[in-house]
Amino acid sequence: MEHRFDTLARNLSSHLSRREAFWRLGGGLAAAFFASVRSARAGQACQAFCARCCKNLDPPPRGKEMAECITACHQGLGPCGSIPGTCGK
Repeated sequence: MEHRFDTLARNLSSHLSRREAFWRLGGGLAAAFFASVRSARAGQACQAFCARCCKNLDPPPRGKEMAECITACHQGLGPCGSIPGTCGK
């Protein structure tokens, strides 16, 4: 198995300089980092939207009902989740 891995590594690296390989690796890591930051910001925006929407219901839910409303909104369900462009849709 180790022989196969060595052969694969040699074949993959034969056309790349060490510098180019590091640039590609760095680019991949940077892309992964920025994707995770963007995903975290989207999750925060979704959380804020769902909380605000649930608070504006008449009558506003309290306690466990509020948590259930926010969870349903995240899944695209309930009175707030049915709004187009929300988290679940």
